[in-house]
Amino acid sequence: MMNKHKLWIGSISAAVLLGGSAVAASSSVNGQSVQTTPSSTSQSVTQDQSSTGKLLTGAQAKAAALKAAEGKVDDIDLERRNGQTFYEVEIDRKGSNDVVVRLDAYTGKILAVVDDEDYDDDDDYNYNGSATSTSNQSAAKQVKLTEAQASAIALKQVTGGKVTEIELDHDDGRYVYEIEIRTADGEADVDVDANTGKVLSFDQDFDDED
Repeated sequence: MMNKHKLWIGSISAAVLLGGSAVAASSSVNGQSVQTTPSSTSQSVTQDQSSTGKLLTGAQAKAAALKAAEGKVDDIDLERRNGQTFYEVEIDRKGSNDVVVRLDAYTGKILAVVDDEDYDDDDDYNYNGSATSTSNQSAAKQVKLTEAQASAIALKQVTGGKVTEIELDHDDGRYVYEIEIRTADGEADVDVDANTGKVLSFDQDFDDED
């Protein structure tokens, strides 16, 4: 009987400790007050990203962000940091502070909602680095994708877009198509790996209708 009593106490203590850890993990990110998920869930999402799922388009990321915070989308960026791929969506809100919504780029799961005034992306991993221009003619012989194929991949990220410029650059040790697209809502820049077809970065700016 005494052993059972001790076992119950130990189980309750462990549950309290685990619960406390989950709360602490969700209270802040980089010293900012945010809405986010327990660390154990975030870790499993990060592990799944590289092996499963399909990258959300800009339109899908926009729709998911607007469910978390109502307003007008001003900008969408695709970011990669610490093994995690996510969209950051800037939303203008009348009558209240603008916010930045961070969401999983594959599942659409909301990772954080941060006041734009408190948001600081200085520590964000900038994938692009400094591009070194090369001759498109000679570089094209070293890549698998044509400009047309890369353009088709980039256009899947936006709705009703048209390619206005495309350039093949050697960036961070790989060949990358840098593609500019004009849309009905504004402009978008998409970087596509010239060999794998993977979307490396995406940035869409929306025209100011005010």
